[in-house]
Amino acid sequence: MTRPPRPSSASPRLPPLHRQGNAGADPTIRVIEVTHHEIIALKPAGLASELPRDPAADSFVRRLGAQGFSGLRLVHRLDAASCGLMLVARSAEAAAHYSQEIAARRWHKWYVAQVALPNWRAEQLVGAHKSYLKVEGASARVVHAGGKPSFLDVTLATSVPDVPDESHLLVHLRTGRFHQIRVMLADRGAPLSGDSRYGGPTGRPMYLEHAILGVRVFPSLESRVWLAPSHPDRVRWAPALSNAVNAQARALSPLPAEDRE
Repeated sequence: MTRPPRPSSASPRLPPLHRQGNAGADPTIRVIEVTHHEIIALKPAGLASELPRDPAADSFVRRLGAQGFSGLRLVHRLDAASCGLMLVARSAEAAAHYSQEIAARRWHKWYVAQVALPNWRAEQLVGAHKSYLKVEGASARVVHAGGKPSFLDVTLATSVPDVPDESHLLVHLRTGRFHQIRVMLADRGAPLSGDSRYGGPTGRPMYLEHAILGVRVFPSLESRVWLAPSHPDRVRWAPALSNAVNAQARALSPLPAEDRE
């Protein structure tokens, strides 16, 4: 009889999910795990992942460097306004491996997005979505021809506690296009709250969190899953969303060795 998946002993415990405050004043990057080949850390909202044109400017990579890490190579990015999990390679070999894994769509990336729709309308977005995206300057847009195919799934919609006219969406990002979640949801009438670039209402910060990351680590190809712990940029979630995120992390986690057949 097949047992349901559960976290391996190598995976982090699933923490409670709640808001703690504002991370903007703390320049220290919260590091979750460090190996010889990669760093898993939390990027705070409002911080650029990297600023290659001005390496001295404040960024996620520069702060990690100031904390004593060297040889850092970004293999993916989060928008400055976004928060959550990032994996940073620590060698050229690891960077090449992770770039190939991303190109092969073997990464598992799950986000929570706060959209400017009441829940009864947000629930209509649950399902698989495909668009063709084209980047124009600092923005992206949905096009009918000439764009890159982009895929995501919305697996859950819940009401935002204390904000009855907005909803949280649990999003499985299958491709990693520029501003993909933001522009695809906006094109479907669900802009992120605070995302004025794509038509979202202003008045509160944008909330988009990379909450779950699953990869095959270098060089062993062992499957690993990380769940973002509670942090100051996380807004309050409904219990149904907390339960769904925890359940998805458990489902992605490999079986312990003693349970493998």
